[in-house]
Amino acid sequence: MKYIYQEIRKADGIILRGVINTPDDFDANKKYPTAIFFHGFGGDRNGSTDFRIQHSQYLTDRGFVTIRFDFSGSGESDGSFYDMTVSRELEEAEMMNDFAKLKYFVDKDKIFWIGHSLGGVISTLLAYKLKPKALVLLAPASDMNDKDYLKVMAKTVFEGEALSQSKIKAGQSFDELVASIRDADIGGKRLHINFLLDFILKDIYGKAKEYEGKVQILRGNKDALVFRDANEKLQKAFKYATYEEIDQADHSFTNEDVRNIVFSKTYEFLKNLI
Repeated sequence: MKYIYQEIRKADGIILRGVINTPDDFDANKKYPTAIFFHGFGGDRNGSTDFRIQHSQYLTDRGFVTIRFDFSGSGESDGSFYDMTVSRELEEAEMMNDFAKLKYFVDKDKIFWIGHSLGGVISTLLAYKLKPKALVLLAPASDMNDKDYLKVMAKTVFEGEALSQSKIKAGQSFDELVASIRDADIGGKRLHINFLLDFILKDIYGKAKEYEGKVQILRGNKDALVFRDANEKLQKAFKYATYEEIDQADHSFTNEDVRNIVFSKTYEFLKNLI
């Protein structure tokens, strides 16, 4: 697998950094089916224990080009995680897709998206508009902006700030809760409450209904972050989607045997569409 490091400069001067991976026998004068990876919340283009590097290796070994960028505020890209919102990542995902289409060696009729967790949500929200050939969604966090889910998230992720001010009360509504919180530390990075306020407005299932392409949804049966009913509901929202659980897999597919299953299933799905 070869590496071609790339940058995308946004209008505000922020630079998104990423990499194009190609087969070892890459020929820039040929056209290749291409997979664009969208990483999840707080993640990066490489993935937990190199998940997305391994996935790219598997696909490039079989004739694909892959493109992996860090969203701003994550990984090596410029920008602040503090100001991260889903709206911002949607804009950047569109830039990444436009970037891919400008490359001569990318077959523009065979661009696929692979989104993990929040990256799966980004893919779902944007696919109806940009029309990739197909989607692979790995544990897409499709219920992440449900008010009940977000209330739990706010209480668990943001509660350090809120509790120190004694502002969480029994029976408090979501709106009352977020009104009392400004930001929180997310494992070493601070995030503004605007992330939740922006996310709550996104119609994940509604946008899924508008996408006409095929979708493969894979989720581990040991995933403690994304629940089965959410992904089953997402499958039903799409017109042409399959849902499959991977035995003994967690949210990040942190097992070599499990990952090989994911990579194989992804490849077989994509191969049948090229």
